[in-house]
Amino acid sequence: MKLAVSILSSNYSELETINRINETKADYIHVDVMDGKFVSEKTKEYEYLYKSKKKLNVHLMVSSPFNYISKYSVLNTDAIIIPVEIEDDIASLIEYIHSRGLKAGLALNPDTSVNAIEPYLKKLEVVLIMTVNPGKGGQKMLDSTLYKIDLLDKMRKEKKYKYKIVVDGGVNDKTIGKVKNADIVVSGSFICKSEDYNEQISKLNL
Repeated sequence: MKLAVSILSSNYSELETINRINETKADYIHVDVMDGKFVSEKTKEYEYLYKSKKKLNVHLMVSSPFNYISKYSVLNTDAIIIPVEIEDDIASLIEYIHSRGLKAGLALNPDTSVNAIEPYLKKLEVVLIMTVNPGKGGQKMLDSTLYKIDLLDKMRKEKKYKYKIVVDGGVNDKTIGKVKNADIVVSGSFICKSEDYNEQISKLNL
């Protein structure tokens, strides 16, 4: 299992947070981008992402992702993930992400059925399961969402799909055991609200 550290909620400046993550064994930095429309919150411009030594997984919680894809594709980005709930042409957006040489992902909000994502699974490299309601860090994991991990794993094996399963929301040393079948976990405030990032990461026993 790999680790992506979310920088949404931290005790430190953006630059210091990124520098601290750079010195850990984390695999990715997880970047949440919000436009104040798809979710009520809005993130500021991330000025220091180019300082990241880690690959970026960019989760676009925005209603119109096209321009954001262009912007974040020029950074040290591994994957761009968009919400399946938006009204845009999702198939075209997946194709556009791929045209930028990046992995494409779709995110499922807690109340969204796996059925919504099924038509796109063969084209995806990433499926992100939101285990909290999107928008704010530090929320408690919703156990009602966890069945999606096993369901998507079963579908992947049956259809021989290649996507990785990512879990985002409420991941800490107490909940990590609930998501062991995921390929990548996102942990934010558990790590970035602490003084010792490496110590917190070690508690996850990845």
